[in-house]
Amino acid sequence: MLIYAIPFISAAIGWFTNYVAIKMLFYPREEKDFGIVKLHGIFPKRKPVLAERLGRIVANDLLSAKVLKERIDNDDNRSKLKSAIMVQVDDYLKTKFKESNKMFAMFLNDKVIEQLKDRLEVMLEDLVPQLMLQMTGKIEEIDVEKLVHDRVINFSNEKLENLLMSVIKKELSFIELAGAVLGFVIGLMQVGIVLAGGAM
Repeated sequence: MLIYAIPFISAAIGWFTNYVAIKMLFYPREEKDFGIVKLHGIFPKRKPVLAERLGRIVANDLLSAKVLKERIDNDDNRSKLKSAIMVQVDDYLKTKFKESNKMFAMFLNDKVIEQLKDRLEVMLEDLVPQLMLQMTGKIEEIDVEKLVHDRVINFSNEKLENLLMSVIKKELSFIELAGAVLGFVIGLMQVGIVLAGGAM
């Protein structure tokens, strides 16, 4: 009987309705004027608002100047920077400096090099923190909110769609499936009501 096809028809309608609704998030990418009604995908239409809010979220909660400074200027990174400088100095004194300064090379034995390195290492105890502070101080000059805002605004609508879909594609697919399941359940309920009414 045709009545038993109702759940499947309802499932198709539920899936199709959600499919169209999801497509309307992104399409049409450019505003279409049909006289009485104008159509424009929700995300392309609201890209300026999205860019503004995303910029604010990133700047305040994800990559604030404070967070960036803490990740860059810490004891571990200071130690790594100091070690990297010492390695370069050691290499320079033992090879390049000796090669370019033959006269000084006669007096620059391993003992003298180690003494120079010891003094430089002491000097770096104060110098490295100052360098880090100068470097991280520049971070506060970066307007992260505006940077993110401008980047999002300059995305093409296609790139914006690809970016968002890479994040929420599974969730949107689930919504489509949920529409089909819900439609099927509603269809079953309709069949049950019709059959129950016919039995009375």
